[in-house]
Parts: sequence; C-alpha cells; structure tokens
Amino acid sequence: MSLDRKDVRAKLDADDHHNLSVLADVDGVDIGEWVESVLVREIAKRVHAATVIAARAARPGKTGTGKEKPGIAGSDAP
Repeated sequence: MSLDRKDVRAKLDADDHHNLSVLADVDGVDIGEWVESVLVREIAKRVHAATVIAARAARPGKTGTGKEKPGIAGSDAP
C-alpha cells in the first residue's frame, strides 16, 4: 500500500503560464507532469545539499577557534 500523492497549486501570470505550456508541449508532457518533474528534481537537489552541509558542519574539530581553551591550573602554560 502506498501513500496518497499530495496536490500542489500555483498561480502564474498569463505570460508565465503561456511559456510554461509551451515548455511542456515541447517536452511532450502536460503541464502537471512538467511541473512535477521540475519540482521533484529541485527538491532532491536541495535536500542533498542540506545533507552535505549538515554532514560537513558536524565534523569533529570544527566547533570553535580554540582560543577558549583554558590553560593548565597552577602553571603559566597557555
């Protein structure tokens, strides 16, 4: 059993809608299929980028400048 697909709506100016319909026609699909393919591709790209950023940001040793490290108690060592 699969999850139901969700509907998305958008409003476009007349000239943008016309250009969208031309693009979809040239690609041989209807407007809904064209919009879905573009959105799915962009969503995958953005989620991947967020995953890469989160992985890089979580690396050990990247938590600060090191200037806040205290010295050894009772010595002049930094």
